[in-house]
Amino acid sequence: MRWKIVAAAALSALATACAPLLPEQPPAAKAVWLDQAWNNEQRFWYHHETQGTSTFPVPYTWFMALEQPQLVPTKVGKLSDSKYLQGFGFIPSPSSMAEAVAYGYAPDGGGAGVTTAYYGQERGENPDGLPVGFARTPGYVDPTTGAPVPDQIGLSCAACHTGHMTYKGTDIRVDGGPAYTDLGKFSIALGESLLFTTLEAPRFDRFAKDVFAREGTADTPENRATLKAGLKAVLEALAAQEKAFGTTKTQNVEEGFGRLDALNRIGNQVFVTDLWGAEGFDPLVNVAPTNAPVNYPHIWNTSWFEWVQYDASIMEPMVRNAGESLGVAAKVNLVNPKRPLFGSSVAVDNIYQMESLLAGPDPLKQPVPGFAGLRSPRWPDAILGAVDTAKAGHGKQLYAELCQGCHLPPVNDPESDLWKPEYRDRYWTTPTDIVVQVPVDQNTTRTEPFNTNGERYLKLPEVPVVEIGTDPAQASVLTARQVAVPCWLDLAPAQAQCEGRPDSSWVQISFAAALGDVVQNTTERWYQDHGTSHQQQEAMNGWRPNHLQALLVYKARPLDGIWATGPFLHNGAVPTLMALLSPVAERPQSFCVGVREFDPVNVGYVTTCEPGTNVINTSIPGNLNTGHEFRDGPLGNGVIGRGLTVAERDALVEYLKTL
Repeated sequence: MRWKIVAAAALSALATACAPLLPEQPPAAKAVWLDQAWNNEQRFWYHHETQGTSTFPVPYTWFMALEQPQLVPTKVGKLSDSKYLQGFGFIPSPSSMAEAVAYGYAPDGGGAGVTTAYYGQERGENPDGLPVGFARTPGYVDPTTGAPVPDQIGLSCAACHTGHMTYKGTDIRVDGGPAYTDLGKFSIALGESLLFTTLEAPRFDRFAKDVFAREGTADTPENRATLKAGLKAVLEALAAQEKAFGTTKTQNVEEGFGRLDALNRIGNQVFVTDLWGAEGFDPLVNVAPTNAPVNYPHIWNTSWFEWVQYDASIMEPMVRNAGESLGVAAKVNLVNPKRPLFGSSVAVDNIYQMESLLAGPDPLKQPVPGFAGLRSPRWPDAILGAVDTAKAGHGKQLYAELCQGCHLPPVNDPESDLWKPEYRDRYWTTPTDIVVQVPVDQNTTRTEPFNTNGERYLKLPEVPVVEIGTDPAQASVLTARQVAVPCWLDLAPAQAQCEGRPDSSWVQISFAAALGDVVQNTTERWYQDHGTSHQQQEAMNGWRPNHLQALLVYKARPLDGIWATGPFLHNGAVPTLMALLSPVAERPQSFCVGVREFDPVNVGYVTTCEPGTNVINTSIPGNLNTGHEFRDGPLGNGVIGRGLTVAERDALVEYLKTL
């Protein structure tokens, strides 16, 4: 009966449905990957290695066989076609290194690359020419049911943390930069493609033939019936979840190109989707609206930050990265106590290798001190025009006066105070800054330094929301959200409430604490299953403990490469650097995102409102463009510095291009 309802709704929609409207993009005659220290093989591997995710709810072979959701009487292109996926903001990628130069890779191989501590790296694979960030996850045993799972299609770190922009016919590509994709529109396209495949006989016929050919399966009536039943099961599951998540739809804030409410979406994945069907579970209890969108953060240097995330909430790199993998649908067993709880498809070893490639060796132990992993992108003079050195010189003085107190001395200058031994304790953690409580006996503990390998991490200012004055939505997620969890998981933050209750009981605890414990248990299960030594576990965890904090703050990070990270503020509510340096009253109150052409004067994407773009209305909570304001008058309540003349803003923008 449920399928009949879904099908009826789909048939009704077919009369008016069309593929998501996508903005026309300026043509690009060539592509250029900027030199950021990775060589070609490292880049290609990072772009396509799996984290163990099943982001799209179909097997890999199904995804490759699906067609674009266009209502035309003839055969249409594949959903996986690279040119089609570019419309959603995904970046084309070669199928092999032999084609790399045609996709903007350096002809000389990209140099020596980054020296890393990772082990067992193999060259990434992308035989079907999928975009950057698409990865084929090899088949595995479902951790919840024990059933075999065929190869999956998932997103990797690179899908959300690789940027690009066009300027006068050149597509400039930036590793570690914020993606400019619209995952919401792509999810709609995927859902429509599945519906059309089920309801249109010719389309299903083509789909079945393609799937069977890829799998080496006989094309028989029985296999076709099984395939169609599988399609219907996927659609029924999606419809049920859509109904649950639809209860908060009116509270959602449109994310659009370049943004995602990552924290709430991770929470919904882990504490709704991954608990789906559990005994005594009402999914509506844990559903949260996606009302705190953020720009995908740029990730160069972040391996060496003491705290990461916009709200400075996570310390341990493995917890951060494995949590992201769970958020983009790596499978994990949270509902079947008869099988190992926290067993998962998370590729912990690959995640460690990715983090090592980003980090590079210790920046304080280099012959010339500096970050030696993925570097921030340098302003490409040959493409975007030369920096005005006179203006930039004036801007450097303004940076020292107005910006350096929070955003630190320039990290790309080996002569800056940041790298001088006499200032090391000011800017970097000491061996006693990161500590843990070690049990002595049943009643007492002692404090011990955690880091045993001597690494130090960059301390970033954590600015209270009431002081910086920017939109509070993202900072409020971890401080306010609660989730219901089953006692059978034996989560540390739930143990007191679960004591004396049946394992089938459910209790409500902090989302932040629950997520941190689920992720830690998941990685520890992987270590146990793979016989990982304690020393290797510490290395893979980044030599840091699973410390979490939920504060109403935003961290201030170094501004190297900031020119390539717009729109600006954590929620992308200010389109350009020039607007960011202007008083709030002079900032655009609404603008459009989705067109990838770059504005090298104001520094950011152009904001033309073409069909298919998204409107950022800054009057909506979650989209507020307030705070971080330079304006004459008393400081506080979002005003952080004196007003700047137009000439001063221009000079400061010019200097920021050089960082």
